[in-house]
Amino acid sequence: MDDNTSATNIWNVDSKEFEVVFKAHFVKLTLYANKFINDIDISKEIASDSLTSLWEKRGTLSITTSITAYLYKMVQNKCMNHIKHQRIENEYVDYMIRNKLLDEIPGHDTNPYYEKELAEQIRQAIDTLPEKCKLVFEMSRFEYLKNKEIAERLNISQNTVERHITIALEKLRKSLGYTIGIILSLIMQ
Repeated sequence: MDDNTSATNIWNVDSKEFEVVFKAHFVKLTLYANKFINDIDISKEIASDSLTSLWEKRGTLSITTSITAYLYKMVQNKCMNHIKHQRIENEYVDYMIRNKLLDEIPGHDTNPYYEKELAEQIRQAIDTLPEKCKLVFEMSRFEYLKNKEIAERLNISQNTVERHITIALEKLRKSLGYTIGIILSLIMQ
């Protein structure tokens, strides 16, 4: 299966031929996705999902361009969907913070030890962020600056600010995942 394979040819491709396509395109698609997402693990996942989707839907696809062009467009669309989803999550978290809904946890007896431990784990997780990402995140969450203000202070675009915040939140979710589970179990008691 080469780059000019059309929809009629893709139906007849066996798994060995497709493996060649997968290996030929995976790294390039990952790097392309990383231009949008700026997280290599998620970029690998998007590239892999795109190639897997091509394989799974090979019998029903109607491709009018080359396989390569089709894959790049699929990766771009998946990246845009991921960014849109992250933006929605960030807006929800911002809403919760602005309205102090996270502070109103019913029936929760505060334990200074757990609070101190949690604060330390959060600080350690923040310290692992890339320098610029960390700076943008701290300006947003601790100095309560708007994205526009951060962009002006750092002389970067608002989209770059949003991207840094998205990356920070995602990395924090990953590194604090276990801790967040413990907190929820304590709150639910």
